[in-house]
Amino acid sequence: MSIEQWLSEATPERREVKVCFDRRLLSQLNSAQDELTKYPPRGIKDDSELDRVLGDDSYAEREAAEELVHDLEEQVKAKTRTLVFEGVGWGIWRELIASNPPQEDQDAVFKRAVQLAYMPHALINIGFNAETFVPAAIVASCVEPGLTSSQAKSLLEKSPPGVLERIWTAVLEVNTGGGSDPFS
Repeated sequence: MSIEQWLSEATPERREVKVCFDRRLLSQLNSAQDELTKYPPRGIKDDSELDRVLGDDSYAEREAAEELVHDLEEQVKAKTRTLVFEGVGWGIWRELIASNPPQEDQDAVFKRAVQLAYMPHALINIGFNAETFVPAAIVASCVEPGLTSSQAKSLLEKSPPGVLERIWTAVLEVNTGGGSDPFS
């Protein structure tokens, strides 16, 4: 098989990032999960034995807490969205970097922002204008649902640092990291 045939099979790196943008709902789920830990775990052989150990009220309270956690998990699943990122290729990636050069003193400012967890850790050694490059790279790499520059900037403004870190890591992986081959 020739290199041309190999290259004809080439597809871009691809990563999916699942995010629930309803952070209040996630907070409710975390609180409900914390509340559930107040009850002894199931593992007693049958419900009648559990009734004896916990008392009728405790058993009913645990069931209600379990049901609330389940309902909130279902709501989080329903509100979870998937962003799909694909590599744009080395040429386009280099053009993005070249068209967004760093501003004077920006390196120190962004290093401090990373230390304070205002920006993703992956930006610590920037060679580009992070204010313009990051949204441009996200727009160029996000194939589903597809984003405009304005939407990418809004995503950056509204998302917590942990979500941004996952998104930016996916963008970097598809464009610069490349996954390892499982049989190499």
